[in-house]
Amino acid sequence: MIALSHVVYSYPKGGFVFSCDEAEFPAGEVTLLTGPNGSGKTTLCRLLCGVLRPDKGYLLIDGEDATAWPLGRIGAHVGYLLQEPSRQLFRPSVFEELTFVPELLGRDPQETAAKAEALLAEFGLTRLKDRSTLTLSRGEKQRLALAALLMGGAGFFILDEPTTGLDTDNRRILYDKIDELREKGAGFAIASHDRDLLALSPRRLRVTEGRVVRED
Repeated sequence: MIALSHVVYSYPKGGFVFSCDEAEFPAGEVTLLTGPNGSGKTTLCRLLCGVLRPDKGYLLIDGEDATAWPLGRIGAHVGYLLQEPSRQLFRPSVFEELTFVPELLGRDPQETAAKAEALLAEFGLTRLKDRSTLTLSRGEKQRLALAALLMGGAGFFILDEPTTGLDTDNRRILYDKIDELREKGAGFAIASHDRDLLALSPRRLRVTEGRVVRED
């Protein structure tokens, strides 16, 4: 589980202030973040994954204060899928994208390769193993980015408007993958206006004018 407690965050140049008294995001559940554009959903996402650090209050991961953890340590628990997945793909090929971080961390090459092959199969990307990441469709890039987060060990995922730009088929693939991972114990916080995502979970957190105001 991840949680925010008594959090206040102000952007350095002033203007927008975000606050959250208490919000919990359990493992094995999908929590939808709703609210109008500009309400603070993306700020909430970035606070949950450590990209932004609160001026006051705490980020908790499995009950432990993670507010001051290095970003790499937070990333080993919490993965952030950007609204534009191509912004988090860095390597020339699909397979290299999956193995890049484990290799940097000095993990066993054979174990890394085996895990990458398994995730390629799980995410329907095996035939694209040697393909350039630049040539992938948006849906393929998104599945690859999610698989790469799993390679890093994340068990909780923050998704910011994940269905933007996806056609009907790729949306259904994403819904099914979220549900499969949830059944395996992964937790999700998903910022979205997509009403179809409501079918994945009745659990909602509303954000308005920089405040988390209601949980359904």
